[in-house]
Amino acid sequence: MDETPEQAGASDRLNYFNYFTEVEEEFVRRRGKPMLVSPLDWALIESWKSAGIPLHVVLRAINKSFDSYDARPRKYRKVNSIFYCQQEVEASFAEYRLAQVGGAPVSNLTVENEEPATAGGRAVEPFPKPVLLDFLSRSEDELRAAAAVAGESGRVEVESAIERARTRLAEIRASIEQATRANAEAIEHDMDAIDRMLLASARRAAGDDGLARLRADAEAQLQTYRKKMNKAIYEQTLENFVARRLRESHGLPRLSLFYL
Repeated sequence: MDETPEQAGASDRLNYFNYFTEVEEEFVRRRGKPMLVSPLDWALIESWKSAGIPLHVVLRAINKSFDSYDARPRKYRKVNSIFYCQQEVEASFAEYRLAQVGGAPVSNLTVENEEPATAGGRAVEPFPKPVLLDFLSRSEDELRAAAAVAGESGRVEVESAIERARTRLAEIRASIEQATRANAEAIEHDMDAIDRMLLASARRAAGDDGLARLRADAEAQLQTYRKKMNKAIYEQTLENFVARRLRESHGLPRLSLFYL
């Protein structure tokens, strides 16, 4: 049975929130062998998302990249990084934008002021309340553990930021429990603000020297790819790499429905 337009729209929104997982799984599937995606690869994926590159464009580019690779008569090296697909993603996105000229602006998160998608008379939610509440509970557990580590380490500012984040998450949880239908876009907006606040405190705790070391590490790892990358994507990937390392050093969870 074919999907109705409403069901397809709900499915598209779900895929958008699953951006990272979808990209990783498609890359590993086409590669043909299991592989742990590196922090640098994750930083690149986040750069694509931040640049507004739709999920279906990225997935299409990954497949085109591997189609070209598979067509080679000899393959001396296995593809071991998502960076292999970088140029094709940029080219596919450029084609996509050209195709949109003259059309209505495209948004992957246009849910506000829309009627809820329905199936058999029932609302189709991208994220059921129990799923959202479970994610918030897991995030709270991780933040509690991170606060304990920050307290033991004397990182007062980070500990304070974490406690503020926990208070805000509790408010979000209460609003979800009281709502008849969760607004995923609003929740993501709120969590992104919390995430940025936590990351800012981690940056201050690292200091200029610590941030410089993290950036130098990222630059060294990106040296091979720099000439092939769009400048904006390159800079964003550096920032994402640094942010990921800062979160890891403080045990901070990524507060976003993209990581649900």
